[in-house]
Amino acid sequence: MDKQAIKIICFGDSLTYGYGVLEKDIFSYHLAENLKKIYPKIPFEIINSGINGQTTREALARLQGSILHRKPQIVLILFGSNDSALQEGNYRTPIEYEQNMIQIIEQILSLSTHHAFASGKTIPILLTPPSMVDTDFYPYTTNARLQVYGDIIKKLSATYHLPCIDFFAILQSITNTEEYEDCFQYDGLHLSKKGYAILYPYLQEKVLSLLQQDPLFKTETK
Repeated sequence: MDKQAIKIICFGDSLTYGYGVLEKDIFSYHLAENLKKIYPKIPFEIINSGINGQTTREALARLQGSILHRKPQIVLILFGSNDSALQEGNYRTPIEYEQNMIQIIEQILSLSTHHAFASGKTIPILLTPPSMVDTDFYPYTTNARLQVYGDIIKKLSATYHLPCIDFFAILQSITNTEEYEDCFQYDGLHLSKKGYAILYPYLQEKVLSLLQQDPLFKTETK
């Protein structure tokens, strides 16, 4: 087994950063801890590259410094909540959002990592932006707008044959109002500890599926 670390970068906004919750609640922390337990002989480097308030426009501008120069093996990409918000300085039209995402995806796919994993290619995992609690508190963000951006992510996943986690649909499948609202903080937008706990199993499943498809991991034992 090549002992060069498998590098996984979580690329996103405040939902990736973990705004309003403890570090141990966010998915990058759980991924780092659990991969060490599942594959104790394999080195992993998990990087949280979430920045509060960012949209795909800022993400594209920092792509080289945050992602490309690090040559990761897997990149988890979660943007759209800020892009879709009708708030001064944040709103990105669906057309711009899609074009920004296309550039982000294509530049990541063009990387050569020189790592044994995935024949030296970087694999993006796309996440649709989560739904929210529609309230008067956040009138400039609604589930109707968020769903449009999620549909773009699903379309790009199909176009580029990339794994996708439809987090919007996962949350919308919760029919009990109280349980649904417990997934969010007071603003109805940022995830609570419970919200992250709901997302994490889906995220780990996608990552493990990618790892287990690679010959490097098929012969690896605990």
